[in-house]
Amino acid sequence: MAQIAWQYFENNYNPETGLYNAADKYPSTTMWDTGSALAATIAAHDFGLIDAKVFDDRIRSMFKTLSNMELFNKEAPNKVYHTVSGAMVDYRNQPAPEGIGVSALDLARIISWLNTLSCMHPQYAYPAQKVIERWDLKRLIKDGQMFGLYRDPTSKNMVVAQEGRLGYEQYGGKIFRELGYDQHVAATYNNEFRETINIYDVPIAYDRRDPRDLGAYNYVVTESYAMDAIENGIDAENRPLLDNIYLVQKRRWEQTGILTAVSEDNIDQKPYFLYNTIFTAGLPWNTTTDKGVRYDSLKTVSVKAALSLAILYPEDPYSKELAYNVSSAYNPERGWYSGIYESGGGYNKAITANTNGIVLSLLLYKKYGEFYPICKRCERGLKPKLMAAKTCDACTTE
Repeated sequence: MAQIAWQYFENNYNPETGLYNAADKYPSTTMWDTGSALAATIAAHDFGLIDAKVFDDRIRSMFKTLSNMELFNKEAPNKVYHTVSGAMVDYRNQPAPEGIGVSALDLARIISWLNTLSCMHPQYAYPAQKVIERWDLKRLIKDGQMFGLYRDPTSKNMVVAQEGRLGYEQYGGKIFRELGYDQHVAATYNNEFRETINIYDVPIAYDRRDPRDLGAYNYVVTESYAMDAIENGIDAENRPLLDNIYLVQKRRWEQTGILTAVSEDNIDQKPYFLYNTIFTAGLPWNTTTDKGVRYDSLKTVSVKAALSLAILYPEDPYSKELAYNVSSAYNPERGWYSGIYESGGGYNKAITANTNGIVLSLLLYKKYGEFYPICKRCERGLKPKLMAAKTCDACTTE
């Protein structure tokens, strides 16, 4: 499994910048996908797929870019970069000299893996620290929550918008909390925005914030809960939520015969990216774009979701069904596909850094366990007081 996943990164590495393409052969990436690629590189070295020389060359090349790349509004990394030139681009991979904005959630993703890198390879702790210290997070991390930046397309004025909904919000909030920031809203699933709905008699938590007010839906998917578990660790708060995410998908399979493991994924046909959800916009099992357009005919079994559940619940019979179902969903020369169409439409042959990076990080988790708790026990990783000092005068973390 690891060899198949790593083949994607061998095919999509750009030595000019040390960055990997977010989608196969497409020279563009985000900080989220760079986090997934960093996870993959750490795992590939640990599993012996690359030697120490190749590992160091690639990490140092990536750090050179991260340490010198232009920042959006001189504050933090732009949402998208060209992987060959390292320049800021838009989502069409066209030059965007002023950038298009910042995603705090994307930053959390790469911070998580910079922390694991610093723990497993302490020689990179200082450069990792310096990369993050370049960023000015005053407008991004405040009032216990995360915020993104973007330019209004008409007025060109800067907009600061709250970012994160139940699931991904807690994944990212916990990561920033580890750096010493106040995340009393974002880092807990028991915040004021949580509601519950029963699906197949399983209570599923969702975010009640209205997308008409904030411009973002709450997608209840597998990925955010699985990543929170393997990176931040399982605790009394997220354990029952994760269990229910697993159970409700198992119940759908038991009652309909449809194998179910849903998440957001690239797909190999229009509209090219879909949120395949347990619940969103008032509907269970809704498959939708970020604009709310439904594509239920394009539901998929997500490879990253299926393998996440299989590794997190190895003793349950359903996990074996999941693992078996996606076991052939790959091209040995290109990597793991994103999924399999539910309706018999064959493989979803979109191949991405995120899916293949998650496969490798899952296998690293299987070997070692939860990443942040391990790093805290050995007192390695990023140091919170240096990060928080720039933006939190009241912080007393030492």
